[in-house]
Amino acid sequence: MWSVTAVKRSSAPGRGELMNPSDMPTPQRGGNHLTELETNWSMIQNAHSVSPEGQAAMGELISRYHDAVLRYLRLKLRDSNLADEVFQEFWTKLLTRKLAGADCNKGRFRDYLRTVLHRLIIDHFRGRKLQALPPGDLLDPSEPDADYDQVWREAVLNRALTRLETYELKTPKNRYATVLRLRRDNPDRSIEEIAEVLGREVGARISAESFRKTLQRARGKYFELLIQELRETIHPATDDDIEDEIQALGLGHLYRRHLAQAEGD
Repeated sequence: MWSVTAVKRSSAPGRGELMNPSDMPTPQRGGNHLTELETNWSMIQNAHSVSPEGQAAMGELISRYHDAVLRYLRLKLRDSNLADEVFQEFWTKLLTRKLAGADCNKGRFRDYLRTVLHRLIIDHFRGRKLQALPPGDLLDPSEPDADYDQVWREAVLNRALTRLETYELKTPKNRYATVLRLRRDNPDRSIEEIAEVLGREVGARISAESFRKTLQRARGKYFELLIQELRETIHPATDDDIEDEIQALGLGHLYRRHLAQAEGD
């Protein structure tokens, strides 16, 4: 049996915004082999099988969503003790395979996860005979949930950044994640100044032009990985679905701008 606390958490609280709006990466269409991607839907289904593959899928689910689920519940309930109780119920149901039945034909995984968490909150309040539900109408899935949208956005952007960090580690002499981090953390400094900072980090002279080219490539790779992350949360996923998700993340205008730039190159 898996232990929730025994699995390394993948999200990174406190990262803040990924990068300045002007530094968002250039999106690229196509190039993803959907049949080779394990979506979150299939991961949910596999996690409920009693097999080594099921244990691996369970571990990946916990790694992906442990911190995001806890952060959402604490934001939504405004009571850390109460949030921890619902949090334990969620993972207990998942670990004991009582959240089976995820249907890949239902579309967006984030909608499924939100519905599961809302139902758990409602059941918890009713079970304890608490007088009032937390702010917002949890009974109506069409009602917006700003807390959930905020946490989901942070989780998706941070997971894409984690993918980029992994790509950098596995690719000799690659500095994509490093240059994005430096640009994000130094919004008021010139490219020349940031290039000097990078040079000190790596012990070599980095020209401003070299930094600009690496930054441009890093933006493109980041957006490629973000799109891959989004494709794993929807099945089937069309380009329109991905564009809708990017719009929901608040990055639609940047997506359209960079698509236009990419087509002009």
